[in-house]
Amino acid sequence: MKHLNIRTIAQLIILGIIAGLTGIVLIIFMHTIQHYAFGYNGYGEVSFREIVEYVSTWRRLFVLMICGIIVGLGWTCIHRYGQTIISVEMAVNMPNHSMPFITTICHSLLQILTIALGSPLGRETAPREISAAFAAKLISLWHIDEQNSRLLLSCAAGAGLAAVYNIPVASVVFTLETLIRDWSFRSISAAMLACGTATCVVRLGIGDSLQYSLPQADFNETFIIWAAVVGPIIAISVILFEKSLKFSPVVYQNSFKTVFIAILAFTAIGFMSMWYPEILGNGKAGNQLSFTYSIDWQYGIGLFGTKWLAVVLAILAGASGGRITPSMMLGGMLGLILAIVWNEFFPIIAPGMAAFVCAATYLGLAQKMPLTAAILLLEMSRFSPEYLFPICVCLATSLPTFMYLQEKYDI
Repeated sequence: MKHLNIRTIAQLIILGIIAGLTGIVLIIFMHTIQHYAFGYNGYGEVSFREIVEYVSTWRRLFVLMICGIIVGLGWTCIHRYGQTIISVEMAVNMPNHSMPFITTICHSLLQILTIALGSPLGRETAPREISAAFAAKLISLWHIDEQNSRLLLSCAAGAGLAAVYNIPVASVVFTLETLIRDWSFRSISAAMLACGTATCVVRLGIGDSLQYSLPQADFNETFIIWAAVVGPIIAISVILFEKSLKFSPVVYQNSFKTVFIAILAFTAIGFMSMWYPEILGNGKAGNQLSFTYSIDWQYGIGLFGTKWLAVVLAILAGASGGRITPSMMLGGMLGLILAIVWNEFFPIIAPGMAAFVCAATYLGLAQKMPLTAAILLLEMSRFSPEYLFPICVCLATSLPTFMYLQEKYDI
């Protein structure tokens, strides 16, 4: 079938509404936990960066220790007593592997809870998984064939991403590029309908939020040359980052030894946050600093190193979460540092804009979604589409390097 019938359209709208409501609930849940954990006034009006920067260092450490206990106990119990966790990608590509509903809900809520407490991972996986879990339940009731099941599951997951970040267009591209992997008119229409519906629900519920409010800035030919030069450097950094994440706590997932590992790991993250509070949370706090050139290169290097280590420690501890915003933060800090070094020897470029371009490139490589990454950053900030040019140039030189190294070192 080359078009969407009335029944499929209705199903996509239902899944979009569910994803939108899921996004609203998770956003409110996350802000509520942050409100009580870090003890700040101005509910819903203060950014997480301002919260963690102004709360006392010892309170940050205490909250991260509590987060470690929750990570250890929570995921140990899920792996020990719950059903096997099925990722969205596995459910889409292997329809005979159904997502366990209760286990998936608990797994996703635990992600949001720990990220609210300062876990350095991303929040976007949870709404995708919950939306897909609801879709899987409804698909079993609707008695849908395998091809349409893949379509609905993919669109539900994409709609979850659209809901949590208010990015309908990037979520459509994400759905097509990473989940359905099909660019037919039918798939594009389905993804647009689900992601658009979810975004409408969220905007009606909590408003049209902007992730990054940035000043528009021009760029020149020097900036394009810089983007081409730093592409391979970004590729090498992503390869090293991916290799560092290979140390997985699989052996301990079903053992209560994980609790002690998690407490130690998150205590270490808490200690690092005493000097670098912006490493806490998904990475948006760091992006706000690099995109606006609000820090010097020394602090940028510190944030780059500690965020990298924090993500590795969180994965080692058994925590789950997304990698979109953490990848953006690492790329942004690297871009800021490289731009400042460039400005010492060559015609000056804007470090904040360099951070923005590198964040998109780093994300595209790390998550293997270059098209999505280019659009996602622009939609999150509502920057001029002119910036697609330097992003594409940077991706053009980084992708071949990344693919060569990936094949050479089997990553």
